[in-house]
Amino acid sequence: MIDTFAAVGEVLSWIGLGAGIPLLVIAAMVALAEGRWERVDIAVIELSGETVARWFAGGDFHERPLTAREDAGDGWHSGFVSARNPSHARLNPPVARRVLTTLGIVFTALGIVGFILSMVPAFV
Repeated sequence: MIDTFAAVGEVLSWIGLGAGIPLLVIAAMVALAEGRWERVDIAVIELSGETVARWFAGGDFHERPLTAREDAGDGWHSGFVSARNPSHARLNPPVARRVLTTLGIVFTALGIVGFILSMVPAFV
Protein backbone atom coordinates (compact mmCIF):
# COMPACT_ATOMS: atom_id res chain seq x y z
CA MET A 1 0.00 0.00 0.00
CA ILE A 2 2.80 2.43 0.90
CA ASP A 3 4.62 1.59 -2.33
CA THR A 4 1.48 2.46 -4.29
CA PHE A 5 1.34 5.88 -2.62
CA ALA A 6 5.03 6.36 -3.41
CA ALA A 7 4.49 5.50 -7.09
CA VAL A 8 1.50 7.83 -7.36
CA GLY A 9 3.48 10.54 -5.57
CA GLU A 10 6.38 10.17 -7.96
CA VAL A 11 4.11 10.50 -11.01
CA LEU A 12 2.43 13.56 -9.46
CA SER A 13 5.79 15.14 -8.69
CA TRP A 14 7.05 14.66 -12.25
CA ILE A 15 3.86 16.05 -13.78
CA GLY A 16 3.43 18.86 -11.24
CA LEU A 17 7.00 20.09 -11.21
CA GLY A 18 7.44 19.46 -14.93
CA ALA A 19 4.52 21.73 -15.75
CA GLY A 20 4.56 24.13 -12.79
CA ILE A 21 8.12 25.40 -12.94
CA PRO A 22 8.02 26.23 -16.69
CA LEU A 23 4.66 27.99 -16.20
CA LEU A 24 6.15 30.12 -13.41
CA VAL A 25 9.16 30.97 -15.61
CA ILE A 26 6.84 31.97 -18.48
CA ALA A 27 4.73 34.07 -16.08
CA ALA A 28 7.89 35.86 -14.92
CA MET A 29 8.90 36.55 -18.54
CA VAL A 30 5.41 37.90 -19.31
CA ALA A 31 5.62 40.13 -16.22
CA LEU A 32 8.97 41.49 -17.37
CA ALA A 33 7.71 42.08 -20.90
CA GLU A 34 4.41 43.72 -19.91
CA GLY A 35 5.62 45.73 -16.96
CA ARG A 36 3.30 47.09 -14.29
CA TRP A 37 -0.29 48.18 -14.97
CA GLU A 38 -1.77 50.99 -12.90
CA ARG A 39 -5.45 51.66 -12.33
CA VAL A 40 -6.81 54.86 -13.91
CA ASP A 41 -10.21 56.41 -14.63
CA ILE A 42 -11.08 56.37 -18.33
CA ALA A 43 -13.82 58.47 -19.91
CA VAL A 44 -15.60 56.78 -22.82
CA ILE A 45 -17.40 59.16 -25.15
CA GLU A 46 -19.01 59.13 -28.57
CA LEU A 47 -17.10 61.48 -30.89
CA SER A 48 -17.96 61.89 -34.58
CA GLY A 49 -19.63 58.48 -34.74
CA GLU A 50 -16.67 56.77 -33.11
CA THR A 51 -16.34 55.57 -29.51
CA VAL A 52 -13.23 57.11 -27.94
CA ALA A 53 -11.48 56.51 -24.63
CA ARG A 54 -9.74 59.42 -22.89
CA TRP A 55 -7.58 59.34 -19.77
CA PHE A 56 -4.97 61.32 -17.87
CA ALA A 57 -1.71 59.56 -17.02
CA GLY A 58 1.97 60.39 -16.95
CA GLY A 59 1.27 64.12 -16.73
CA ASP A 60 -0.59 64.21 -20.07
CA PHE A 61 -4.00 63.54 -21.58
CA HIS A 62 -4.29 60.53 -23.90
CA GLU A 63 -6.95 59.37 -26.33
CA ARG A 64 -7.58 56.38 -28.55
CA PRO A 65 -10.54 54.86 -30.36
CA LEU A 66 -12.06 51.73 -28.84
CA THR A 67 -11.96 48.48 -30.77
CA ALA A 68 -15.00 46.34 -31.50
CA ARG A 69 -14.03 43.94 -28.68
CA GLU A 70 -14.01 46.74 -26.12
CA ASP A 71 -17.74 47.15 -25.79
CA ALA A 72 -18.16 49.92 -23.22
CA GLY A 73 -20.99 52.34 -22.74
CA ASP A 74 -20.47 56.07 -22.47
CA GLY A 75 -19.29 57.36 -19.11
CA TRP A 76 -16.50 56.76 -16.65
CA HIS A 77 -14.80 53.37 -16.46
CA SER A 78 -12.02 51.97 -14.36
CA GLY A 79 -9.17 50.98 -16.64
CA PHE A 80 -5.48 50.12 -16.62
CA VAL A 81 -2.50 52.05 -17.96
CA SER A 82 0.98 50.74 -18.64
CA ALA A 83 3.49 52.25 -16.22
CA ARG A 84 6.13 52.20 -18.98
CA ASN A 85 3.96 53.82 -21.63
CA PRO A 86 1.02 55.87 -20.24
CA SER A 87 -0.46 56.19 -23.74
CA HIS A 88 -1.20 52.46 -23.69
CA ALA A 89 -4.45 51.76 -21.81
CA ARG A 90 -6.97 48.96 -21.60
CA LEU A 91 -10.43 48.73 -20.10
CA ASN A 92 -10.03 45.14 -18.89
CA PRO A 93 -7.33 43.96 -16.49
CA PRO A 94 -4.43 41.98 -17.93
CA VAL A 95 -5.16 38.31 -17.22
CA ALA A 96 -2.44 36.31 -19.00
CA ARG A 97 0.12 36.79 -16.24
CA ARG A 98 -2.42 35.99 -13.51
CA VAL A 99 -3.56 32.78 -15.24
CA LEU A 100 0.00 31.59 -15.85
CA THR A 101 1.03 32.35 -12.27
CA THR A 102 -2.01 30.62 -10.78
CA LEU A 103 -1.53 27.51 -12.92
CA GLY A 104 2.18 27.49 -12.13
CA ILE A 105 1.57 27.67 -8.39
CA VAL A 106 -1.09 24.94 -8.49
CA PHE A 107 1.06 22.55 -10.54
CA THR A 108 4.17 23.27 -8.46
CA ALA A 109 2.25 22.66 -5.22
CA LEU A 110 0.93 19.40 -6.68
CA GLY A 111 4.49 18.43 -7.56
CA ILE A 112 5.76 19.21 -4.06
CA VAL A 113 2.95 17.21 -2.44
CA GLY A 114 3.71 14.34 -4.84
CA PHE A 115 7.40 14.51 -3.98
CA ILE A 116 6.65 14.37 -0.25
CA LEU A 117 4.27 11.47 -0.85
CA SER A 118 6.95 9.62 -2.83
CA MET A 119 9.38 10.00 0.08
CA VAL A 120 7.05 8.29 2.60
CA PRO A 121 8.58 4.77 2.13
CA ALA A 122 12.02 6.13 3.04
CA PHE A 123 10.76 7.10 6.51
CA VAL A 124 8.45 4.17 7.22
